[in-house]
Amino acid sequence: MLQRWALRRLWCSPHQALAIGKQGSIRSLHNFQGSRHSIQNSPRHHLSRQGHLGARPLFTEAIPSILVPPAIFVGLLLALWTWKCFWIVVLQDKLLYLSWLPPLSRSESIADYAGEFRGVQWTEQSIRSLDGTKLALCEGRFPAKAARSSNARKKSVVICYFQGNGGSTPLRLPLLSQVMRTIQDSNDSPDVEYIVVALSYRGYWKSSGRATQRGIELDAQAFLKWVSETFSTPDTDLQVVLWGHSLGAAVASTATVTQLSITTASHEQAGPDTPIPISGLILEAPISSIKDMLISLYPQKWLPYRYLWPFSWNNWDVAAALEKIARHREEAPESARPVPPIFIMSAASDEVIPLWVADQLEEKAETLGLDVERKNVKGAMHIEGPLKVDGRKMLVDFIFRVSSSK
Repeated sequence: MLQRWALRRLWCSPHQALAIGKQGSIRSLHNFQGSRHSIQNSPRHHLSRQGHLGARPLFTEAIPSILVPPAIFVGLLLALWTWKCFWIVVLQDKLLYLSWLPPLSRSESIADYAGEFRGVQWTEQSIRSLDGTKLALCEGRFPAKAARSSNARKKSVVICYFQGNGGSTPLRLPLLSQVMRTIQDSNDSPDVEYIVVALSYRGYWKSSGRATQRGIELDAQAFLKWVSETFSTPDTDLQVVLWGHSLGAAVASTATVTQLSITTASHEQAGPDTPIPISGLILEAPISSIKDMLISLYPQKWLPYRYLWPFSWNNWDVAAALEKIARHREEAPESARPVPPIFIMSAASDEVIPLWVADQLEEKAETLGLDVERKNVKGAMHIEGPLKVDGRKMLVDFIFRVSSSK
């Protein structure tokens, strides 16, 4: 403490300095100035002076002061990019299959939306996937009309609905009820019954398990098998229309390819599986592929996320499914060659899937020679195509066309 006092004195008056030694004697100014010089050159004093003036971290000492703020900003930006890339690749199942959105969607029930069913009777069913996973689904129908003749052969047209990647199945029931109401009002044949069944993928709503592409593919095949076993009777002709929305369009098109391959196998030799008679395929606001989905979500070329598609183990691809459908028509036995007509419904104001995706799919289907119709619903957003009158009318007309042509 006395030495600090002496230093302050020396700093104020360089001609005089007092230092108190061990015996209390006064040292010479020359000796004390030497001591002061050694103190100032000591590492401890050097660090003290640096701390007093504001020390720079080690990693910025080699950078000019003017470049430190930009370097820190760029470093933080790269760290955020790296972190999000990690999420997109490693946790892609959580980001793709949004069964947890909106919050509490898995606790919803059919009764929550009963006021919007427009006379459709919805019931909950439970089935097992091909690997034993418990699945939930919703079945909707109107009370059966009286048949014109007891001898007339009946027809059941079952519309199998595959939802998008977010929300619960009950959330879609009001929309499906509107379509069913339009079908019922336009159906003048009591011998034809239209039924809608909506699948809840594993990990969604009340279904068990965790959503994966392979698991959802198994769910779709188990779903169609249940439809065949439930609605096909000796006195009833069964026709099935697959309807997929957004990601569900990829699920529906992949399921169509699988059923066509089962049809081919059943014609070549007896197999354990019975093919499902698919009369039509509806692709509403469809995705094209995981690659196109990333590009549409991140259109900026300077963002790294759009280039991560090679690292995805989810390979949903509607365009590739269309190619396989066309190849089946060319390579399958003549009796198994018919492929279902395709209806593409896009939303002109889609905030999720850009319009060019549907344009490319339509062009590809036409190039492949497939029977394809297209409706671009003006003013509709991602989930609003069937809610618009013109979109719903063309959707229902397509269902009538494909179900009456058999």
